Amino acid sequence: MTRTICGSAFDDDASDGRAKGKVKGKIAALLSFLQAKFQRVPSEIEFAIRRMTDPVALDSLIAYATTCQTLDEFEKALN
Repeated sequence: MTRTICGSAFDDDASDGRAKGKVKGKIAALLSFLQAKFQRVPSEIEFAIRRMTDPVALDSLIAYATTCQTLDEFEKALN
């Protein structure tokens, strides 16, 4: 099967869209978890999380959020 330039670009766009969607989902999950655990998420922390684009880093933060005791601990890991 041959790929056209248009088809390849479409495939790349679709893949990029899926990756961005996964990152957005991880961000939403992390913020929801922090909200449930600490009752509030300061805007500085929320802003820093929403700027993230690395799914591996987000996975690490999600795992850390389950064990940290305070938002200060989490914020240190975020930086």
